[in-house]
Amino acid sequence: MYKLKVRTSTEYDITITDSLELFSEKVLPLIKGEKVAIITDEKVNSLYGDCLYELLQNKNVINVVIKSGEKSKNAKNYIGIINTLAESGFTREDTVIALGGGVVGDLAGFVASTYMRGITLIAMPTTLLSAVDSSVGGKTAIDLKSGKNLCGTFYQPKAVYINTEFLKTLPKKEVQNGLGEVIKYAFLSHTVSEQDIKKINEKLIYKCLKIKCDIVEKDEKESGKRALLNLGHTFGHAIENLSGYKIPHGTCVAKGLVFSIEISKRLFGLSSDKISEIYKLLKCSKHNLICKYTVDALVSQITSDKKRTGGKIKFITLKDIGEPIISTIEIDKLKGLLKDYEY
Repeated sequence: MYKLKVRTSTEYDITITDSLELFSEKVLPLIKGEKVAIITDEKVNSLYGDCLYELLQNKNVINVVIKSGEKSKNAKNYIGIINTLAESGFTREDTVIALGGGVVGDLAGFVASTYMRGITLIAMPTTLLSAVDSSVGGKTAIDLKSGKNLCGTFYQPKAVYINTEFLKTLPKKEVQNGLGEVIKYAFLSHTVSEQDIKKINEKLIYKCLKIKCDIVEKDEKESGKRALLNLGHTFGHAIENLSGYKIPHGTCVAKGLVFSIEISKRLFGLSSDKISEIYKLLKCSKHNLICKYTVDALVSQITSDKKRTGGKIKFITLKDIGEPIISTIEIDKLKGLLKDYEY
C-alpha cells in the first residue's frame, strides 16, 4: 500500500492499494451526509457497481450510469445528473463518488463542484490513465463542440482511493491507453524508468502521482509550472478532437509527444543521439505513433485551445528527458517548425 498527501487548497489523501479493505477507514469517515451518488459508466457499473453499493450499505445510495466513452462527457449528461441530484434531495452535506475512468471522473467532478456550489467528491479511478493522472489535481470538465475540456472547474476531491485490482479487468488496449500518460511522466522526471513502465503496479502509479502532486502543489490552478503536465497534450487534444474522440486519449497524447519531440529538436538543436534516446523511451508505450492529420489541420484545431493567448500558445518542449520547458510559441511558427517533418 502506498499513500500520498496532496497539499493544495483542500488537503486530501491518495490511497493506492490492491484491495477495498481500507475503504471503511480511508473513505467512509469523509462521507458526512446520508445520500451518496455513485456516478459511473455502463462497463464499470456491471463489474463493480454492486461491490461499492455493499460498502455503502448504511447510506442512501443512487447509481447514475452513463454510456462509456468520451462522447458522454457533455452538457446534456451534466444537466441531467444535476437534475437527478436535485430531485433526489441531495444537500451540501451529501457526496458524489466518481467510479470509473477519466470521462466519469471529469464529469462527476464538474457535477460535484457546481451542485449547490460544491459538495463532497470522492474519486475512485478504475483505469490506468485515470489512476496515474486525471483523478488527482482537481481538474473537472465537460467537452464542447469546439473542443475538449472547454467548460470546467478546479475542484479538489476529499479523497482518492485507487484499487489496483480494478486494473486487472482492463483490456490490453485500455492499459496501453494509460501508458500514454505514464510516458509523459517518464519525460517529465527521471524517476519513472523503462523498467517501471513494464510493470503496471502500485509502485508505478505512486511514482507518476508523486510527480504530479509535486507540480500541482506548487501551482494548483495552472498559472505557471502546472502547464508542464500538458506535455504532449496540445497536439494530442487536436488529434483527439479531429478523430471525433475515436482515438483514445492516451494514444493521442503519445502521438502528441511526437510533435513535442520534433519541435524541441528544432528549437534546441537536440543531437541525433538524444533524439534516439527520447524515441526509445516513447516507444515503450507500444503505441502507433503515426498521425493521419496534416500539420495545417492540427494547427487550425489548436487555435481553439484554451491555452492560447492571442496569436501565441504555451507549448511544452523537452531540452532533455527530465528537463521540460514551457515555451511560448507563435501559432504561425508551429507550422514553420514542422514544415519538413514527415510522418
